[in-house]
Amino acid sequence: MNFVNAGRTVLTLAAVTVACLSTTLPVQSAATAQDKKTFQLGDLDPKVDAQSVGAAFDPCSVGWDAMPPQVRSATNAKPKLRAPDKDDVFAVGCRYDNGDATVVTTEQGGTPKQGRNFIVLIVWAKPGQMKTAQSDHQGAQPAQFGSKAGLLKAGMNRASQEASCTAIMPLANGTAAISITNGRFPQVDTCVVAKSIGTAIAEKTP
Repeated sequence: MNFVNAGRTVLTLAAVTVACLSTTLPVQSAATAQDKKTFQLGDLDPKVDAQSVGAAFDPCSVGWDAMPPQVRSATNAKPKLRAPDKDDVFAVGCRYDNGDATVVTTEQGGTPKQGRNFIVLIVWAKPGQMKTAQSDHQGAQPAQFGSKAGLLKAGMNRASQEASCTAIMPLANGTAAISITNGRFPQVDTCVVAKSIGTAIAEKTP
């Protein structure tokens, strides 16, 4: 998950979406470089947690309950904290995974069948890191997250051809961003999930 600094430290909707979609295919048998950079809660260096960076909220504490029941993890799977690299433009992030596992066949000539993704990436960016005006994000639409205004942008994961949605919501301290890849629950509008999470954050965050 790379929130790449392009010119200056600005996180665009496109960057959020690409960052989420490029690192979240749930292949159980092969860990990607990005997966190696994620941490189970409790295993992370305390210097890079939400409290230490002064985040307005903890992305890993948002929880599955902030999402519609249809997409929640049946096992309440622990989210993975994502520590930023030096060129990333978020201060703290967390990845929630409720995708299907890859199915491996033992039949001669058979090929593994990629599982369907359901990945939610929630991040907090420091003040000034993230552009929040609609004019800065082509295709984004205004959205209301409880009492807070923000943006939603529906899209498609070009790699897996699955639905995606990105939300950006300014806060009194910094900005919240949510990016979702959803192939597992096609009956659920991906932007409805993003809006549900954003609203849950807005209700608890100034």
